[in-house]
Amino acid sequence: MEPKVTVEQLSARRDTAPQSWRVKWRVRNLGREPLELLAARLPHSKFRSEEQELMPHLKLLANQSADIELAVACGERPGTMVENAFLIFRAFWRERSWRIFCRLTAAFDERGAPRTTTELITAQPVGWHQQ
Repeated sequence: MEPKVTVEQLSARRDTAPQSWRVKWRVRNLGREPLELLAARLPHSKFRSEEQELMPHLKLLANQSADIELAVACGERPGTMVENAFLIFRAFWRERSWRIFCRLTAAFDERGAPRTTTELITAQPVGWHQQ
């Protein structure tokens, strides 16, 4: 069993830094137990954000949602698609630390604004390794 969430992009607006956008997502806890989101990052070289601590931590009860906004470095040309971008959360669920991996595809519109589609969401407990 693992934490279950949905992730949907709500908006993207230019940031003050060059080739940077403020991207907002809505995250919903699909589980019956509380989920706490501690931090988020985007590690892809063409759709990137260093890990940001979510302060205060987002505590989501069953079926509850919250919005997060991250400054994302991305300067792709209109019409470009970036596949396999990941939004990764550090989380706490059922007395254990987890990483939640949201695989995204980012499409860039005529203004160069990113629009993400969530392709797949998986989770792994921290310290997990394949034998």
